[in-house]
Amino acid sequence: MEVTGPAYGQMAEDHAPSYAPPPPSPPTRRRTGLVIALVAVCVLGLLAVVGVDVLRPALTAGPATPAPPRFLMAELPGYDAAVAETRNTVNRYALAAKTEKPGFLLPGTPAGRDYVLEFQADLSDRLAALQKMGDRSSDDQSALRKDMTAVLGTVRTLEKNYLAQAPLGLKGRFTDPSTGKAHAFAGTASPKKENARLEALARAFVPAADAEGSYIPSSEALVRSFGLSVNWDFAQLKESCPTSKEPDQYVVASFCTGAPRVIYGNRATAGAAQVFYSPAVVSVMKHELSHYRITQICGTPQPARAGGSVEAVTNSYAVLFLGASYDDLQPFEGSPHPEYRMTPQSDAIAKKLHAGSCT
Repeated sequence: MEVTGPAYGQMAEDHAPSYAPPPPSPPTRRRTGLVIALVAVCVLGLLAVVGVDVLRPALTAGPATPAPPRFLMAELPGYDAAVAETRNTVNRYALAAKTEKPGFLLPGTPAGRDYVLEFQADLSDRLAALQKMGDRSSDDQSALRKDMTAVLGTVRTLEKNYLAQAPLGLKGRFTDPSTGKAHAFAGTASPKKENARLEALARAFVPAADAEGSYIPSSEALVRSFGLSVNWDFAQLKESCPTSKEPDQYVVASFCTGAPRVIYGNRATAGAAQVFYSPAVVSVMKHELSHYRITQICGTPQPARAGGSVEAVTNSYAVLFLGASYDDLQPFEGSPHPEYRMTPQSDAIAKKLHAGSCT
């Protein structure tokens, strides 16, 4: 018999069975596939778990919370009005300084000019700050409004201090438009301090005659120290103050609010020889300077408190606060101008005016 496969024995003639060896075992299969399968299952399971954890917030969370709105200061109600108020304040006092009517009669000295320029510089700084703040944004609308209100408050306080002739309280620099020069200021100056200095200067002033014996140059020097001048063309008084009463022959000098930084002198006065060649002319100028000072304090040379004794009160002011000679100013008995006669009452009123009590 033909054997196609490999023979492991032969059939004996007596047909005794032959026992072939057992078939070889199939090749041993590596277990790599099983391991890979198990790893794959674990990985997939892990991914499934992680995926669920990652997706769970998205699946369970509600709608996303929108970002809070942001507010621009320039768009707040009241911002435009605040800027307009500040700008109008700046413009009002810039014009006032040019017209010599900045809310009150400033000292005519450099210190007086510096005070108003300092005030204008402070106002301009606040306007610039407020305009720059318009670009500020925040999600806190109340905080923006608070900042805006604070700046506007400083503008109002600054104006209040200015009208009270008090120190402005801020340090900085300003440029004098008339010279282009920059000046520093400490915020401590005030017209009241400057006027007190000028009054002390007047009290200590010692009249002196020139080579010809005239005291006119000395009187002019005193007037200039206050930032005023003397105009000896007495006819111009009516041009500056058309409503002033017609002066008589005894008038030596006159002050009028139409030209508050000028004192008009009358060289043709009947007492020229007696007045101009003695220190009396200096006392007369102190009387006119007292009209000026009372105008600075009260806004008028004829305050209500003075009543019908304006000239007597002005004389008292000149003697008490500018150091004028009582004898030079007190009218003689039978004088054609008894309204100038000083009394204890006129002294008391002058003291009230000096303290700022005008009504």
